Amino acid sequence: MRDALERAKALRWEGRPQDAALELRKALLGAGDRCEVLYLLWDCQFVMGDRAAAHETLLEAKGLATGEMVARIAVAEASWLMSQGEYSHAVAKLAAVDTDDDEIRAYALSVKGVCEAFLGDVERGTATLEDARTAAHRSGSIRELTRAVGNLTFVLGSSGQHERSARIGKEALTRLGIQGLAPTFSAVIRYNLSTSLLALGRWQELDALDVPDAVPGNKAARIMLCKAEAMALRGRDPDDLIEQAEKVIEGPDALFSAQAAYTRAVAARAKGRFRAAVELCRETVADLPAALTGGEVLRLCAAGLGAARDLQSAGGRVTKLDDPEATEQELLARIPAPQGPEDEVWRRLAFAEAGRDSWDEIAVEWDRLKMPYQAAYARTRCGEPEALRHADRTARRLEALPLVKMIDRQARRQRIPLLHKDKPRIGTLTPRERDVLELLGWGRTNKEIAEELVLSVRTVGLHVSHVLAKLGASNRSEAARIARDQT
Repeated sequence: MRDALERAKALRWEGRPQDAALELRKALLGAGDRCEVLYLLWDCQFVMGDRAAAHETLLEAKGLATGEMVARIAVAEASWLMSQGEYSHAVAKLAAVDTDDDEIRAYALSVKGVCEAFLGDVERGTATLEDARTAAHRSGSIRELTRAVGNLTFVLGSSGQHERSARIGKEALTRLGIQGLAPTFSAVIRYNLSTSLLALGRWQELDALDVPDAVPGNKAARIMLCKAEAMALRGRDPDDLIEQAEKVIEGPDALFSAQAAYTRAVAARAKGRFRAAVELCRETVADLPAALTGGEVLRLCAAGLGAARDLQSAGGRVTKLDDPEATEQELLARIPAPQGPEDEVWRRLAFAEAGRDSWDEIAVEWDRLKMPYQAAYARTRCGEPEALRHADRTARRLEALPLVKMIDRQARRQRIPLLHKDKPRIGTLTPRERDVLELLGWGRTNKEIAEELVLSVRTVGLHVSHVLAKLGASNRSEAARIARDQT
């Protein structure tokens, strides 16, 4: 049994929890100390996302524990309670743990710090997590050191301190890389870094963040979702990456499906498929998995409410909601209580989509959290001239093309000049393209232009396309307006 246990440990730290679990199940068929084997099996099952089986395994290990394993399993129980959102019970469980072992103590402090933060005392929680890092350093346990850093970056990101979280995460990944440690140690840190880079608008850094094969599937898939969301916000199609993430997840995973639904809703809104985004959000919040965080539910509700508003104000032949007020009330009723400063702003944003909060105040709050895309979005919704200009500068810097188009539409509707914006130059057009533009201004069709200029209709179509592209116009009427403004 001892040899099998050592093989399983090696497999676990190589990032192969499935293979480690197979070794452990074989070991359980033999004679020897089952408690340690069950304890490691619980860890593998939890990492693989099979939380129900993991809990049963942990309870079985608890019944066999003696010596230091009693304390270690008590901390694991507290960790389980934390994962279920039972923070007060977890802290009470940890209060009864008595150990001089720095490795177990670091584990306990890592769990306690998260619980303290989510019970409302973020400052105390981060201080406890710093103590966990110190204890882990003393113990020499890489596992506990990465756990402490992973939990610290998670708490910082969850409380809106994304810059600090990203800095600590990048430093930790650099140190782990220098030490040549397997990427499995960095999985949680890597995921937390991806969420902070997404929030901070540092999307090129997020693009460059690698996802090694050794990173467990449940974390690798969620990093891919962060990358996919950044793609969608820049107007790129993320569908292939989302599908790739779904393939990485082994078996049904209701939590991941709900998280992927949010990313798909963001992508649908970016493509102008507002009704699809509303339905995705409605269906997901109607059947929420228990492990979905309050912040994730808030974002789903906000995305659904925003898409509903976009749909009802959209022009053209779009199918509107049968009962927009009922949809609004349905999503508002699902909004949970916020658990931190970032959650609070998401909650305000959701209510603002329903006309119940101030967009300019929300923009200032996003600025304070250093989340530029969200601040630009709020300023776009605000619609004041200076707010739109500010939003346009930010959106263009981030290359958030769908938001740039949204700002342009809003500015045109309200006849607000975006003063900083470079004007398209008619001088870039060829003589023939200028002839075509002049006739466009007279409202001529392609066929009429072809007859007047003695060209084929196909050639006129190409000239029109070139004119629109060079002037940055979305249609013929806009091209004609640009021409009138500059002549």
